[in-house]
Amino acid sequence: MGNGDRITDNERNKLLNRLRRPLFWVGENIPGELEIEGKNVKLHEIIWEIINKTHFSAKEIENIELFMALLKEKEHEYEKNLEQNDISYEEAKNLFTQTAGIMRAIMDLTEIEEENKRKKIPDTKHICKDVEDKEWEHFVKDIRKGRNTKR
Repeated sequence: MGNGDRITDNERNKLLNRLRRPLFWVGENIPGELEIEGKNVKLHEIIWEIINKTHFSAKEIENIELFMALLKEKEHEYEKNLEQNDISYEEAKNLFTQTAGIMRAIMDLTEIEEENKRKKIPDTKHICKDVEDKEWEHFVKDIRKGRNTKR
């Protein structure tokens, strides 16, 4: 299949069926960056920071839930694009990979709410040097502002 060939219905259905299989996201890579509401987010590093933190305030849990909702919106957008758009096979594979990675990020965040599944690391220092708490807090503040003005 050439790079510019359009995806066939059969190929599209195979990709969509894989996305909808239980636990398929295990082992998928979380995208390094993702655009959410017009902002580039260092998704992989943010997820890593969150899942390796040992304690969360009520406000942090609220922010994580908001972030998960944004990720779910992006996941649905990508899945809809994969399902409905006239795209090449390569574009479809890219959408599939991005969607799978977002689903993995969502599941990782979901697990932090279940104490017995969460990793315990005694030191909450920054593991990824590129992400600062200020960046996360600034992103959440911007998203909240944008959400409040849309309502």
